[in-house]
Amino acid sequence: MKVKFSFLFFLVSYFALSQVGSLNINVFDQFSKKELAATAKISKIDSVYSGNGTISIQNLPSGNYTLEINAQGYETGILSEINVVPNQNLTFSIGLNAIAAKNIDEVIISKKVYKTTAESPLSLRNITSEEIQKNAGSNRDVSKAILSFPGVGSTASFRNDLFIRGGASSENRFYIDDIEVPVINHFQTQGASGGPRGIITVDFLKDVDFYSGAFPSDVSNALSSVFEFHLKQARKDKIGYKAVLGLDDMQLMADGPLSKDQSWSGLFSVRKSNLQILFKAIGLPFLPSYYDSQFKISKKYKSGDELYFIGLGAIDQFKFNDKPKETLSNLTILDRIPKAPQWNYTVGAGYRHLVENGTWLFTLSRNMLNNEATKYYRNIEIPENKLIDYTSQEIENRVKIDRNFRIGNAKISAGINGNFAKYYNKSFIKSVTQIQAATDDYLSEFNVAQFGFYLQGSEKFFNENLTVSAGVRLDGSSYSSLTDNPFKQISPRISLHYQLSPKFALNFNSGIYYQLPTYTALGYKQNGEFINKPFLKYISNAHLVGGVEYNAENNLRFTAEAYYKKYKNYPFSLRNQISLANVGGDFGVVGPEPLDSRGKGETYGFELLAQKRTLNNYYGIAAYTFGYSKFSNANGDLLPSSWDARHILSITGGKYFGRNWNLSARFRLQSGLPETPYNLQESQLVSVWNISNAPVQNFYEINSLRGNLVHQLDVRAEKKWIFKKWQITAYLDVVNIYGSQNPSDLPVVNLARDSNGNGIILNPNAPQDQQIYELQTGQQDRLTPLPYFGLIFEF
Repeated sequence: MKVKFSFLFFLVSYFALSQVGSLNINVFDQFSKKELAATAKISKIDSVYSGNGTISIQNLPSGNYTLEINAQGYETGILSEINVVPNQNLTFSIGLNAIAAKNIDEVIISKKVYKTTAESPLSLRNITSEEIQKNAGSNRDVSKAILSFPGVGSTASFRNDLFIRGGASSENRFYIDDIEVPVINHFQTQGASGGPRGIITVDFLKDVDFYSGAFPSDVSNALSSVFEFHLKQARKDKIGYKAVLGLDDMQLMADGPLSKDQSWSGLFSVRKSNLQILFKAIGLPFLPSYYDSQFKISKKYKSGDELYFIGLGAIDQFKFNDKPKETLSNLTILDRIPKAPQWNYTVGAGYRHLVENGTWLFTLSRNMLNNEATKYYRNIEIPENKLIDYTSQEIENRVKIDRNFRIGNAKISAGINGNFAKYYNKSFIKSVTQIQAATDDYLSEFNVAQFGFYLQGSEKFFNENLTVSAGVRLDGSSYSSLTDNPFKQISPRISLHYQLSPKFALNFNSGIYYQLPTYTALGYKQNGEFINKPFLKYISNAHLVGGVEYNAENNLRFTAEAYYKKYKNYPFSLRNQISLANVGGDFGVVGPEPLDSRGKGETYGFELLAQKRTLNNYYGIAAYTFGYSKFSNANGDLLPSSWDARHILSITGGKYFGRNWNLSARFRLQSGLPETPYNLQESQLVSVWNISNAPVQNFYEINSLRGNLVHQLDVRAEKKWIFKKWQITAYLDVVNIYGSQNPSDLPVVNLARDSNGNGIILNPNAPQDQQIYELQTGQQDRLTPLPYFGLIFEF
């Protein structure tokens, strides 16, 4: 046995020698996209590589690298966390910002390790694919990795409900290579954006730009955040493969050239969930499963023009666990949540055309969401027990034209966009509201067009120390007379960046942003009429943000930002007498109910960030947020919203060790979120409980309680074995390793049951509308540690 083991060790050691890969670095002007003659220097390596448009680096030992890119007359650019894989020819691209010709000799050119733009000199964070993959607790999911940054809160450790600077998750927007993608999570909450697992393949990402304010003018319908996902370029030498065999899912990826001249290339991925196996093993009451797929096919022309096609989609399935862990919490979840299968897709195409004085970008896309839900009392599927039978579809067809050009040293961007949407909803829903029990039974179909125009310009002054960017966009919709005039939705914005010294800068931004209410709200019908149509307006949000940044040595950066956001015209529930700004952090649907636009609100606070990208094998992020989030009640008074997390602290760090080990950890602490108490007297009525299957909330006392202070520790360990033509990575990612307490401090409430499982009625001889159940109460279960482990093969 020892002889066999020694022989195997010898083979592994032999093939692990001389593992080399190669890189192609495409360098271009960030604004015009024209190729540049440039040089590349790898940190800790003296060699300098050069090229005209493309820099080729051959026979580079496997590992992670940071590259410094220089071109005459341009700011220095940095490519961070480049993972070189054996026997692979990888391609990366970087855009450099030009220095005004008159100032080239006067300006001290500094390295730009952290990304900013003239339009967004603050509130912009950039995270690379490698940083996402090694982020503890994220399990290779970008939405969870973003939790390491300031201003980002969440509702539960297993969901991606992100609330940014006190805004609801419905206020976030997502783009992949300039094409909007409305659904990026499996089992997404319709009318919001959260879900338990991301769809986007992190291995296909180059990096992600995350805006918590100072949104670019070409983005529409965003109130709290914008995510811009940039896909990597496929390898040029041959088709490469990557496979993930994990406890939670299995995935197969391929990328490489699709034509002999390498002008056509592609990225392809398919994935199947194993979550149902994991959830059943740890005794959770529901068993989700999913499939998803993603691709990008691109054509690069000799002129520099590019044509590309992208697509992603998902199928989500759902069933109950017949033998969950027997706790009151699990029984309550089984009674309450519906079966909710979904499917969705986004497909799109883009063409970037380079001209003498800038670029044109034409994009066209289509996306669709099909959402269903069924629920029966006590999950006994007979007609008289039916509580929910819901089917809804959202279909959007988008077109967008963007133009970039220069006037002197000023950079100008302009564009138009259109969105032609169809909404369908067939609903049968019984619910208990603040006022009374309600039954919605309707069929809704409508078409609506949205349109917009934007103009943005920027220029530098005072020897390029002051950068000024100003823009405006107009948006309108054919939905009603309240939304069809774009001059009622004028969105001006201005940004200022002043470089006090090579390391120290002041930043400022102010703007007004608009968002059309969700289709679920626009399409709600009662008695055959769109009853919300005379009332719903565009939601308005005015931002005011100021901050300072200090870029120290050794890739270390410090920022401090203060923000104020003021909301108007937020949809307001007439049944529950609450702003819809308070909902969207759970499974279900947001918006299909009687609404008007009386809601208003404000959020404000400050953020601190210290970030260090990998240097000397160490990396880390420390972020702290202090903030308030308030929205109006029925009397117009501003009360704490459901996202009013007063304190959010996140500390993330890691280190690369010898023998290709990487260890990382993340600690997060978040103040208890506001909670609305239960009305137990009303809840125990038989006529109420048989519909709600759970205690009903007393919205007259909305958010008058606080949940628990929540903290959790996530850890991740990786080990790579590198061979001559391939590598394997083993990983273990444990979310909430010590099982922290539940964020909710509300009691768990369910029926006391007899031996047959039926609820016990305390007064069976009373009239039917006065009969009440005996209720049983208990404490919330602690959160379950979630271990994810698996193997990643790269060829």
